[in-house]
Amino acid sequence: MNSFMIKKSRKLSSIKTNRLIFYSIMIAVPVIHFLIFYVYINFNSILLSLKEYTLADMGGYEWEFAGLKNFATAWQVLTSRGYFIKNSLIFLASDCLIITPLAVLFSFYLYKKAPLSGFFKVILFLPQILSGVILGLLYKYISSDVYLWFVEKLHITVNGGLLDSPDTALGATLGFNIFMGFGVNVLLFVGAMSAVNVSIVESAKIDGASAMQELWHIVLPLVSPTIVTVLIIYISHLFTNQYNMYTLYETGALDIQTVGYFLYVQTLESKLAGTRENIFTYPVLSALGIILTAIILPITMIFRWLMNKYGPSAD
Repeated sequence: MNSFMIKKSRKLSSIKTNRLIFYSIMIAVPVIHFLIFYVYINFNSILLSLKEYTLADMGGYEWEFAGLKNFATAWQVLTSRGYFIKNSLIFLASDCLIITPLAVLFSFYLYKKAPLSGFFKVILFLPQILSGVILGLLYKYISSDVYLWFVEKLHITVNGGLLDSPDTALGATLGFNIFMGFGVNVLLFVGAMSAVNVSIVESAKIDGASAMQELWHIVLPLVSPTIVTVLIIYISHLFTNQYNMYTLYETGALDIQTVGYFLYVQTLESKLAGTRENIFTYPVLSALGIILTAIILPITMIFRWLMNKYGPSAD
């Protein structure tokens, strides 16, 4: 009897130990990830923004404390290129005012299990499982070769493909942005709508509510936390989420540059020490990133506070 109790006690102790190890690992992984990719990298970015590097006579680099010099240069870059801030705001407007409302409406269509809803779910998920490079090449082919063939058949003279003309490049790029972001939003909203209590919807139908009344008065308030979260993500990524443009233009998009695209290209082309011809060094870009963070962080927090206080509520 004592031997049985000892074995049972050891087994329970082993189970508790294994659980402790498992939970420790589960906690340690995100903590380590946060410390390395958020604390360490951002702290080094702050230190880098306060340094100025020059080429040493014997090779390598020498650095000295630069104070706020890099921040002054970064601010000058930001204020002298107002067009890429304007373009970033245009992308944000398309995300919040076009993609999100259309995604909500189409999600409701799929939620109601309307005809071809299963087919549309598969189509919308394709941009998430296919390579962005492949989709970018396909979009370039359609907006160039296919477009030129089509307008030629209509006997219309154009100056080039949709991505090549200054008059149509921004609109065509926005179209690609909508194409890439629409599907994932629909899937998020459909998932949120699927969690709506069916009994509430059925009660509304019995009371004579139409489909639009059901959407406006029942579904939207209940999925509003998901919608607000998506909008907050869009706003917080205002200066960073246009890297898809690199798939379409590589380093050649000049007139329709956004802040995110500009940072992406300059990061690829910059060096630790600058020259008179190229002032975009890693320290300057680090300072620019800190400035942009200081701008977007309070905007995001204010928007979140406004949505929590005045936005739609499930109550």
